[in-house]
Amino acid sequence: MAFSPQLFLSNIKGKDGLAKPSRFEVILPIPEYIDKFIQTSALEKLLNIPNTIVADITDSINDIIGNKQPTGQSKTSNAAISRYLAMQCESAELPGKTLQTADVKIYGPTFKVPYQTQYQETTLNFVCTNEFYERKLFDRWLDSIMPTDTNNLRFPKGSNTGSGYMTNIKVIQYDDFIKQIYAVEMIDAYPISIASQPLAWAEEGFHRLSVQFAYQKYRVVYQGQYDIA
Repeated sequence: MAFSPQLFLSNIKGKDGLAKPSRFEVILPIPEYIDKFIQTSALEKLLNIPNTIVADITDSINDIIGNKQPTGQSKTSNAAISRYLAMQCESAELPGKTLQTADVKIYGPTFKVPYQTQYQETTLNFVCTNEFYERKLFDRWLDSIMPTDTNNLRFPKGSNTGSGYMTNIKVIQYDDFIKQIYAVEMIDAYPISIASQPLAWAEEGFHRLSVQFAYQKYRVVYQGQYDIA
């Protein structure tokens, strides 16, 4: 069958156009344990948002992705910071996964059999303000996982000790009309790396902060008329 530009354009138009990577949002709930290490006064002054407004933002965010009653790691302990990070996140990625396989031979040629799912680490990039709040926040997050003075690793969830540093990060893809068409929630996520930030007299740009996160797995949130029938 010959390629038909008209049919190609019709297929795209029938699906409301092409999805754009610039239509996204990242929701990063702050664990209660991490919130204890963060000074929020400067951030709240920067945002200049009344507490009565930011107190309800977590429920609003979770309503967007269909999680009506957020609990545990899906619920932020500091809505102002989660909102701030969502605005400062310049780029993200929808994570990938791979089926790890092993070569098996019963009779005849070998063939591959899957035995485990491997989830790829994800990276979030933030633009930095003159407060350098973004770098300070993730510095403290990493220090809370393994303090530099003792090198004693904290408990990842710490339900009994209150030292849990994991969270569930959500990456939401929108269409041109800001309607959610896809969302991924990364379970048990935590930062494992902060990239270096180059300094130079000849540089007139602004700082960007790249943070790498590990997580156990992710789940896909399907919602709306874009589901596959």
